[in-house]
Amino acid sequence: MATTISDRISDLETVLYWEGEIDNQRIRELLGVQPVWASRLMAELVKHMGDRAFRQTRNAPLRFLPSKAERNKKSSPDDYLRVIGQQVTGNLFVEDARLDLSVISPEVFIAVMQAIKNKSGLTIVYRSMNDPNGSVRQIFPHAMIRAPRRWHVRAWCAKRQDFRDFTLGRITSVKMLSDVATHLRNEDKDWNETVSFYILPHPGLTPDQQAMISAEYFPGASARKLSVRRCLAAYIIQDLRLATDVAKHTSPEYQLFVPDALKLKLTFDAS
Repeated sequence: MATTISDRISDLETVLYWEGEIDNQRIRELLGVQPVWASRLMAELVKHMGDRAFRQTRNAPLRFLPSKAERNKKSSPDDYLRVIGQQVTGNLFVEDARLDLSVISPEVFIAVMQAIKNKSGLTIVYRSMNDPNGSVRQIFPHAMIRAPRRWHVRAWCAKRQDFRDFTLGRITSVKMLSDVATHLRNEDKDWNETVSFYILPHPGLTPDQQAMISAEYFPGASARKLSVRRCLAAYIIQDLRLATDVAKHTSPEYQLFVPDALKLKLTFDAS
């Protein structure tokens, strides 16, 4: 949970937005503060919300009054999950079932971050599907990537003479280099290029099933357009379980598909 007053009010607004109401007891549960502080924060929240929230009496819960724009806003409850996931006491009634499967050495993480900040290189031993026993690489990182299931680093690879993605959990050893990077982020074409593609209900579903999927993922529309960095598109397709070939990726195991994935070359490059 945030520590500054403004950040705490922002977090409380997030809870109010997603729970519909909030009272002093809920503020105490979330922040672990004494009643007097909960009252002060409630007063600040009431002032901050203005006519977007109301309460019938001074001791009644503050209730959210979303505007039309806020009702139509396509937002995610992930911020809400972040806030309530850090509450000090009380019952957590939302379970985060997402799993981070990666096991990352702090030494590796720190070395990569330092190399990015210093625009320097690393010598790593990296295991890949093509070389599962590992090989020595020299890389020059420029960005860290937090994918849903694991962490990656985007770096210039001296062996491949190209920018590639490396999974942090597959780096078994790391050593800082004094060499300064000669290939920087602004030269990474696939990092700087944005690719757009559409997501549609899988054509193998029945019309009623397709209508249900549309209502769930893009209400009021027949498709949804995503725009992402080209080098991240394959991760997004994999993690959202999007079919790229309806003959191979059949329904109902796959419920969404990207019609132009093969044409757009939204595939992984071997590191």
